Amino acid sequence: MKSMNMMRRALSRSGILCFLILLGLPSWAFGADSGRLKSISGILQSSSLSKAEQTEVHDRAAAAINAGVSADDVEIILSRSIRRGADAGTISRFLDTGASTKQQGLPVAPVLDRIEQGLSKGVPPERIAVAARELASKMAVAQPIVDDLIRNGVKPKQKNERDAAIEATARALEKSILAEDLKRLSASIREKKGSLPLFTSSANAAAYFAGSGMSAKTSSNLVRNAVDKGYSERDIDGMVKEIADRMTRGARAEDAVMQMERERMQGGREMEREMGGRGGMGSGSGAGGMGGHRK
Repeated sequence: MKSMNMMRRALSRSGILCFLILLGLPSWAFGADSGRLKSISGILQSSSLSKAEQTEVHDRAAAAINAGVSADDVEIILSRSIRRGADAGTISRFLDTGASTKQQGLPVAPVLDRIEQGLSKGVPPERIAVAARELASKMAVAQPIVDDLIRNGVKPKQKNERDAAIEATARALEKSILAEDLKRLSASIREKKGSLPLFTSSANAAAYFAGSGMSAKTSSNLVRNAVDKGYSERDIDGMVKEIADRMTRGARAEDAVMQMERERMQGGREMEREMGGRGGMGSGSGAGGMGGHRK
């Protein structure tokens, strides 16, 4: 009987000890895919990182997976980082940025793409870490702009439309387009009963123009004026292509816009003359300024 009591007490103590050990384990230990973690461990063990650094990065990788970052992306970032000679601190920043972006409910794919593509192209890892963090911070600013547009009736019709709009807004912010100008663009979209993809195309166009040498203010005004004139998503994309073609032929961005507007105004006047010559409406319906929109 005495031996039985001693055994029960021993089992009880061991049970308490096990509970305390489990309580002390980090939360990722219960959530991350153990198979994936073994693969990650293998990648780390083959690296030149110290044991302590391997443990640090392994913990961050597991935490990122547990936060909802794709295990495939985590493995890609780890393997490319190690090949590029990134240190443990930089790799941890990559993983932390992905995890925090996901936890905020922001689109994580653009951040992961920036990290993976940067590593693939041989960009210094420290620069990639800064760029990825910057994009994530801009998306945090972009999210309420897009969500306000959605709350005001411009609803996404497909699952990925909100994420695409947030990404486009963030890229415009990165190119120094002001948040207030993007809010004015969203107001124009609402007024014209436009769609979320139209807002996305417009924000992307503004980012492209600003990144091509046009001032941020001119870029945002150009796109908003196009929306005010009733441009469709297809029209916005066509305008981008036309200006890009002109720049390819050597024109500066703002000169390309002036050339385009001048030609369209001339085209509008010629159409008016032709209509008048045929006995039609003297004030023709041709495009003025930036041109009529296609349906």
